[in-house]
Amino acid sequence: MDSRGLFDIALVVVAGLLAYTETFGFANPRTTLQEIIAAIAGLDIRVFLVLGGIFGICFVAYLTMYLPQKDARTIQR
Repeated sequence: MDSRGLFDIALVVVAGLLAYTETFGFANPRTTLQEIIAAIAGLDIRVFLVLGGIFGICFVAYLTMYLPQKDARTIQR
């Protein structure tokens, strides 16, 4: 893994920790995790369907647009 990849991963981890502490503070993590699970379980099924549809569209776009270009670049070399 190159240094840019490690930097990106570190940046995502720091941003996630900052977002977590800003949202939930330094409360008991077990209680906070139970609250998060309860909130997700309380969502309507339509939310999961919409999120699944968005994920599916992004995945198909990745398969049809990015991967063929990547294969074309490796064959030319």
